[in-house]
Amino acid sequence: MTPSQTGARRPSLVRRLVLLAFGWSLMVLVVTGLVLTALFHQAALSRFDQGLNDVVQGLYSGSSLDAGGQVQAPLMIDIRSLRAYSGRYWQIAEPMAPDGLRPLVRSRSLFDAELAASPGLTEKLQKAPGTVVYYDVVGPDNQSLRAAALLARLPGRSLPVVFMAAEDRSPIDRDDRRFAAATALALLLLGAGLVLAVMVQVLIQHEGGAGAHGAEAESFA
Repeated sequence: MTPSQTGARRPSLVRRLVLLAFGWSLMVLVVTGLVLTALFHQAALSRFDQGLNDVVQGLYSGSSLDAGGQVQAPLMIDIRSLRAYSGRYWQIAEPMAPDGLRPLVRSRSLFDAELAASPGLTEKLQKAPGTVVYYDVVGPDNQSLRAAALLARLPGRSLPVVFMAAEDRSPIDRDDRRFAAATALALLLLGAGLVLAVMVQVLIQHEGGAGAHGAEAESFA
C-alpha cells in the first residue's frame, strides 16, 4: 500500500474511532446520570418520608378521647401547621366505605380543605394496620403533597382511626431538578473531555505510524 493510500484511509479510520468512542461514552454517561439521579431522588424521598412518619407517630401517640368519646389531637408545636395553606398539614380521620375518609380533627393549616386519600388507600391501611403508607396527592391551593397515613386504634374507641400527615413536596422536586441539571452538565463536560482525549491519542498514534512508514520507505529507496 502506497503512502498516499495510507493517508487517504487515515481520516476515515480516525473518524470511525472517534465516533465509536463518542457512542460508548454517551451511553455510559447517560446510564450513569440516570442512576445517580434515581439514587438521589430515593435518598431525598426517604428523608422526607421519615419526617412525615415522625408527625404521624406523634399524632398517634399523643391522641386521646375526651369525656364524650371524641378524638382529641395532641398539641402540635409546629408553627407551619397553624398557618392556612402553609404546606404542612395533619389530619385525624375515620375510614368510610368503600374508600373514603371522614375527618375528625385537622390542622388549622388545612383551613376549609381536607387531606384526600389516594385510590385504594383505605384498603391498603386495613390490610396492614399499624404500618405507615406513603402516597402523593394534590392538596389545598393545588399543592403537590407527599402524604403518610397510619391506621390504628385508640384505647376506649371501637372504630379505628387514620392518622395523616402531609407536606408540600416542591422542595424535593426542585432539588431533583437541580441535581439532574448539575449531573448532566458535569457528565457532559466529562464526556467531551474523554472524546477529545481519544481524538488526540488516535491522531498521535497515526502520526507516529505515518512517520514510521515514511522512514521505512526511505530506507528501501
